[in-house]
Amino acid sequence: METVMSYWLKMHRSLTGDVVVAVCDSELVGLKLRVRDGYEVFVSPDFYMGRMVDWEGVKSAIEGATIINLLGNDVVSRAISDGLVCESACIEVGGIKHVQLFR
Repeated sequence: METVMSYWLKMHRSLTGDVVVAVCDSELVGLKLRVRDGYEVFVSPDFYMGRMVDWEGVKSAIEGATIINLLGNDVVSRAISDGLVCESACIEVGGIKHVQLFR
């Protein structure tokens, strides 16, 4: 039986009219990811916490986005396995997979 994951998803609109979709694995919100000594990245609730969705909700939101920001080992791996993201476009931030796409 497959585990159903939930993700935080928030839609933003830029001043240029871009639709920005920000998605992260649910357990990451509020964490500080250590990149190296003296440098951390904060997983901001303001940026990611819009609504909880499943993978189908993530895919649906991505379809209408012009900028996509995915953070989390699960969400990025799912995007790669579904052919939405090239693995070579991904980086790791504090040991967590991350990708940004611009269309």
